[in-house]
Amino acid sequence: MAFLCPFTTKWNVSVISALREDLVVHIKSGDDDLGNHTIPYVGNYSWSFCEKVGGHTLFYAYFWWGSKFQSLDLFNEAISKKCYLNVGTEHCYWFVTPKGFYVDAHPSGGGEFIKGWA
Repeated sequence: MAFLCPFTTKWNVSVISALREDLVVHIKSGDDDLGNHTIPYVGNYSWSFCEKVGGHTLFYAYFWWGSKFQSLDLFNEAISKKCYLNVGTEHCYWFVTPKGFYVDAHPSGGGEFIKGWA
């Protein structure tokens, strides 16, 4: 079901796996626990939310890929600036590769490198 954000920006965030093995991700915010999700090769997990008034929304995640682990913020004020296009509903795409994590406002892949695997 679609929802509106009358006073703030609506965001859609997607995590897209470019890993040949399954990627496990646990996504949380201060208000919501989106749980564990297994993302297959070229699969994705997406969610939507209304940004908090004042722009202090935070979503973070824990990632497992085989024996590798990483944690990072998937949405915060700095990340929103990398994705914001002023088009109404905003989109932020995370691409997870063997080298690490990239973010972009467009679904075509690539984006800005944010962090490698630990």
